[in-house]
Amino acid sequence: MLWVFTQNEQSLIHVHEITVSGKKIEGMILGSTSWAKTLGKYDSNERAAAILQDIVKVIEENQNGTITYRMPQQ
Repeated sequence: MLWVFTQNEQSLIHVHEITVSGKKIEGMILGSTSWAKTLGKYDSNERAAAILQDIVKVIEENQNGTITYRMPQQ
């Protein structure tokens, strides 16, 4: 289970899928309807991709439990 604290520190979201869309990182939320929410916005596509790689690393290191990831400010 992955929880993400958004970059603007206004939401803690249980996400099922994370994607990079240009400079933004978006999380897919599942429920009665599925929808996407911007988790963070960065200065470049490369920075957003690097943050996604960091999320993958955290997930790989903590496969046995609930993970909370804080989106970096920059």
